[in-house]
Amino acid sequence: MTSPLEPTDLQSLLTHDWRYQRAAAMLKGQWLPIIAEETQPFRQMIQPADLKFAMALQASGTLTSQFHFDNYAGVQAVRQYFGSQLSPAAEHWLVRAYS
Repeated sequence: MTSPLEPTDLQSLLTHDWRYQRAAAMLKGQWLPIIAEETQPFRQMIQPADLKFAMALQASGTLTSQFHFDNYAGVQAVRQYFGSQLSPAAEHWLVRAYS
């Protein structure tokens, strides 16, 4: 079952803005190419907002991914795959339900 996107998420999807590009790159496992264009050093890491939007895109059926956020094993796979590319806040946000 799919969940509808929020209006701001839908707008980002329709315009393929920077927010959408970051979330899509994360879901595709292609984070490094997207951050090459980022000018702010603190934004080169995956942020909680990127994860939230990626999860919304996945839940809506808009994008599919090898990553799953709905169970502990899936979250651990995300943490292992991205490692230091996750900001401390994003890592904490990922494991919030399991700590």
